[in-house]
Amino acid sequence: MSQARCKILFVTPGLRQGGAERQLLELMRRLPERFASVLCLFEAEEVHYQQYLPPGAPHHVLGTRHMSWRGLKRLAAVITSEQPTIVHSYRDRANFWTRMAIRLFGLQVPVLITSVRNRRIGLPNLLTEASFAKFTDRVLCNSVGVQSELISWARVPADKIEVIPNFVDLASFRPAKAGERQAARQRWGLGDSDRVLLLPGRISVQKHQLGLLWALHNLRRKGRLPPGARLLLAGRDRDPVYARVLRWLVRRWQLAEQVRLLGPVADVLSLYHAADVVVLPSLYEGMPNAAIEAHACGRPVLASHAANIDGLVRPGETGAEVPTADGRALAEALDQVLHAPAGDLEVMGEKARARVAAALDNRLLIERFTALYDSCVMGKGQPVAGPEIAHPRREETGMTGPARTEGGEEKLPAGLRQA
Repeated sequence: MSQARCKILFVTPGLRQGGAERQLLELMRRLPERFASVLCLFEAEEVHYQQYLPPGAPHHVLGTRHMSWRGLKRLAAVITSEQPTIVHSYRDRANFWTRMAIRLFGLQVPVLITSVRNRRIGLPNLLTEASFAKFTDRVLCNSVGVQSELISWARVPADKIEVIPNFVDLASFRPAKAGERQAARQRWGLGDSDRVLLLPGRISVQKHQLGLLWALHNLRRKGRLPPGARLLLAGRDRDPVYARVLRWLVRRWQLAEQVRLLGPVADVLSLYHAADVVVLPSLYEGMPNAAIEAHACGRPVLASHAANIDGLVRPGETGAEVPTADGRALAEALDQVLHAPAGDLEVMGEKARARVAAALDNRLLIERFTALYDSCVMGKGQPVAGPEIAHPRREETGMTGPARTEGGEEKLPAGLRQA
């Protein structure tokens, strides 16, 4: 068997702060040495997660935020010059334009894989996914919600799709050590007795900050908003008009003392340590990294059904779930969270940490990626790089349903809630 490394060309629009971007870099840095990763970006004006970047990455930058004919030719030239065994594109725009370049320029790519990271895929992808899927070896996603939309909306054959959940770095995202929680609260100007809610995510319609703001306003009108309630909104302005309306309502409803818009935050860990509960009222999601990271840091999560479609948050045990876009239900759940004993939240956080550690085993997840790459390469008659390794069978990864611990208790190694 050939000892040559299997070259994978990863293509993604950019590395702005976001969960999908970090997940791609997590994958690249965790792959075994027998894989050689090459990273191609559309543009590199804002590159976050420098600590995750492999040496020399990004290797190619097309120099275009909005794809142009010149950028498309550059992308085709990168694929031609690199001659990768696998082209793996990440996110809707990269999925669309990478396959467009391959078709337009007649490029020969042994294995082509795409990754869809969120629900509500873009219109160009929606209209072309069925035809593009015919020459795509596998369409990856991180959520059963995304899988369902790919099948029902984009008409992608079910046997083309594979669901692999997100990685979680349990060493980086961890509960606060002695003194860290108090230090984090001091850093963000929070009192020891404040009840702190955190929503980490870009300011956008998807994340539904307006719905959360309305729920707090509703509690205030009813006299149920404690004076020590604080909401931290951490993330860049994705939708400028939406962000302006949000800030106007903070002033209009006199919530400036309770609500703080922090913008992009590099040290997200300190926010998790400062918070009591992470709130995710999203209107749609793939598998939200914020929920995973919050649980890893020992924080319970209050999520909409759309943000918890994979069942990461277990209501009543590691957090709570409310119907999507139901303002009254969200207000009621916030009322309970804001008045819950601190000890109860701590117990939920401990269970949350244990659950996410069991459900998202990075070793099994990377084995699933390598098994996928190997099977696609061998299916095209290409040699598998490096020594043969034993890959887990599909049923061993937990994707066919919940496994059981020795005591018979449910344990979800990777699959979480099934569609």
